[in-house]
Amino acid sequence: MVMVAAPAPLPTWWPSHPVSVICPHCQVEVSTTVTHETGLGTWLIAGGICFVGCFAGCCLIPFCVDSCKDHNHYCGKCTRFLGKSKII
Repeated sequence: MVMVAAPAPLPTWWPSHPVSVICPHCQVEVSTTVTHETGLGTWLIAGGICFVGCFAGCCLIPFCVDSCKDHNHYCGKCTRFLGKSKII
């Protein structure tokens, strides 16, 4: 009798840093590659800063801070998309 282990499920919540997962595409345990992109949350934070009254360029800060952006995780080997963490 041959037993085959099922791959571990991918996380339902992705952090802002690389994590170790088993890629469902290439079946290899890898560390993810993380990219950051401007999303709705970034724009809402910038709009909130403008609404409060900081017009001297402070509203541009969220576009320079990675923790205010969405985080995209890709396989470190086959570079396929694995998941996304959104600010909002």
